[in-house]
Amino acid sequence: MSPHRRTLEAPTHEQLDAFSREAQEYFEQMTDSSAKRFTLRYTEYLQAKAHGLNASEPSGESGLSMLDCRLIRSVLRNLYKKHLS
Repeated sequence: MSPHRRTLEAPTHEQLDAFSREAQEYFEQMTDSSAKRFTLRYTEYLQAKAHGLNASEPSGESGLSMLDCRLIRSVLRNLYKKHLS
């Protein structure tokens, strides 16, 4: 089993830090404020999910196209899979 794989146990501090660090790097590359807001909201959603908390998945952001939202979701989900699932 991969060292980043988990089943029902809570993620380790190291796994959460690695995910958060990469999500922060992705966030910092953005210049569009709507994209940044959505990225932050979606990162927080995934962090809550990693902790097993009930959270609503963000649907979009005013001023941001659905294609941009899909791209951001895809990047962050891939980071989540890499570090937390």
